Amino acid sequence: MRRVRLVVLTALSACTDATFAPETLVKDLRVLSVQAEPPEVAPGELSRLSVLKSDAAPGVPTSVIWVGCEPDPQDLGRSACNDAEILLRPTQITDYPAGLQLLGFGLSAGYRSTPGVFEVLPPEDPVRRAGSVGQVLALVIGEDVDPLATGEQLRGYFERIEQKLTPVVVALTRVLVSQKPAAERNRNPGIVALSIDGGRHPVNGRVGVLPGQQVALTVAVPDDVRQTYTVRLSTGDVTRTEKVVGAWYSSGGRFGAERFDTETGEAVTFTAPGSAAFPDDPVPERRQGTLWLVVRDDRGGQSFERYPFFVCDPSLPNPVVQSITPPTAPGGQVVVTGENLASVLDVVVGDVALGRGGFVAASQTYVGDAPAVPPGSYVVTVKSRSCQAQTTTLRYAAP
Repeated sequence: MRRVRLVVLTALSACTDATFAPETLVKDLRVLSVQAEPPEVAPGELSRLSVLKSDAAPGVPTSVIWVGCEPDPQDLGRSACNDAEILLRPTQITDYPAGLQLLGFGLSAGYRSTPGVFEVLPPEDPVRRAGSVGQVLALVIGEDVDPLATGEQLRGYFERIEQKLTPVVVALTRVLVSQKPAAERNRNPGIVALSIDGGRHPVNGRVGVLPGQQVALTVAVPDDVRQTYTVRLSTGDVTRTEKVVGAWYSSGGRFGAERFDTETGEAVTFTAPGSAAFPDDPVPERRQGTLWLVVRDDRGGQSFERYPFFVCDPSLPNPVVQSITPPTAPGGQVVVTGENLASVLDVVVGDVALGRGGFVAASQTYVGDAPAVPPGSYVVTVKSRSCQAQTTTLRYAAP
């Protein structure tokens, strides 16, 4: 059976009834955020789109089809993306109504308006500076999509959606097109760092938690994230300062709050799967899960991050690292030797974990991508799958 959900990413609501799973628990196909970078552009300027989504189920393919509409600066309601019929009958997209364009396929795409989008307005019209919204639809469907699909092949995907043969989530977001000076345009909030129980979480690192453990998650955003802007009202111009709000989501576990104000620096408590307080939230079969973080300002800007987590097994032996060897050529991998390396959760160089790190049974080594750190010598720390952390006597020499 098809599941259709229209997600308006600028106005999400929360369900607070304790008898239902919390909004923060993500168990099916879902869009959590769509980012336009930058969120406000000049006419004809490119904005890069990216999507934060969960999948329907492990191993079930999902694909993203991007559709964009030209801004409507005269506010006549003529944008094809305003037509709800397209959401009910997406095959109409392949007819390419006026002002609608297929932007691409995959986790990212690009949007740009026509350079002359404001030519229908007088030079002094305030809409030129205030801006007009270009709408974007991200259709996340539960099957593989050929990135070169056109014509009848593309229509076939949409027909299966209409016939309830393919699950789909439709996310609606926007790109503001204006003639403001670049310094006055909206920027995305950004995410600087995550701290867990007061300690900075390493870049690329996995979050290790014991079954049912409660940890405090604190998010740092850039100091200048809260922009001051002017709103033109009938009573005169009003100066406002942005509010930036964060939201956590996870594939398992529970959060003490669904939203948090980034300005206060207040921590959000995460209770790992396996807590006796939540018997319907057991430790995942492979002990793995995902945390998703989204921060949004109140003008449509947003940023997001993914943090994989692992529910530790205290019975596992602790690894012993004996050597760490940088790659011999660009694009190569770091090789770690030692004992019990199957129990390694992360190898951290300075404050950056080896990317895509994993145990290689054939060579009994742990390998991962070289950390993106400046040249120098760095302390090596090993985090284990039993939730132990050990600072080694080894140094990593970054060229």
